[in-house]
Amino acid sequence: MADIVIFGAGKMAQVARVYIERHGADRIVGFTVDAAFKNSDSFEGYPLVAWEEIESRFPPEAVRLLGPLTYRRLNEIRRDRFRDGRARGYKFASFIHPNSHIYSESIGENCFILENNVIQPFASIGDNAIIWSGNHIGHHVTIGNHCFVASQVGIAGDTKIGEQCHIAGQVGITHGLTIGDRCVMLNAAFVYKNLPNDTVIVGRPGEV
Repeated sequence: MADIVIFGAGKMAQVARVYIERHGADRIVGFTVDAAFKNSDSFEGYPLVAWEEIESRFPPEAVRLLGPLTYRRLNEIRRDRFRDGRARGYKFASFIHPNSHIYSESIGENCFILENNVIQPFASIGDNAIIWSGNHIGHHVTIGNHCFVASQVGIAGDTKIGEQCHIAGQVGITHGLTIGDRCVMLNAAFVYKNLPNDTVIVGRPGEV
């Protein structure tokens, strides 16, 4: 068990609190947000502190961080705060729901993985990933750092997904593809070909 501070004070942070309190091994002790968005001293019954001042209340040796739990700005906010936290000496926790089936031994730091996910053998999940509920991640799939996977996504085996990608609900990705960094696959898109960096794809079949 570790004491953890969640980065966020919005709806996704509320959801995380419920999951961690009911199913997690770690103990929530507080929340943090950027000072510009801090409009209270508490959130969900826990202390809420400014990110810029977090060391004064929750020093790195006392807690681990989880989050930010957001996909805004194409996961850039989450990426930047993760890097900043590491530079300031913090370690990160992860939450993996006990009702997911994880056969991979390669899951990164600061991951938030909800229920009913199947992650098959030899798949690799990078740091700072959010994987919502009910997804299939096939064997030998690689998901890069700072990615967000929504729900009911199917990723066939041996596909490689770059960093900071956003995969929306009900997306299907066929076998053995290479997806570049910062790609966006919108709801229900079917991805059947390799995608270069910074591609947005929509529809069935997927159109760039």
